[in-house]
Amino acid sequence: MKITVADNKPVLFEEIAEGTVFRDPTDNLYYIKTASMADEDINPEGWNSLRLDNYGFAYFSPRYEVCPIYNAELIIR
Repeated sequence: MKITVADNKPVLFEEIAEGTVFRDPTDNLYYIKTASMADEDINPEGWNSLRLDNYGFAYFSPRYEVCPIYNAELIIR
């Protein structure tokens, strides 16, 4: 994946669209917002994003601030 970052200011997680790549400003990891899904046995809060370095699911609160990257380009090789 090629990620171009150009002055991305934090916005609320709930404001970005599904499929948007974003950076968590607290740990500088990259994620993509997905549709929400839940497995009550594993994580009652559910998951709403996919971490791009290890493809693990993650959860972000709707009011959590993230830095969207609107010009991310997926390149599969």
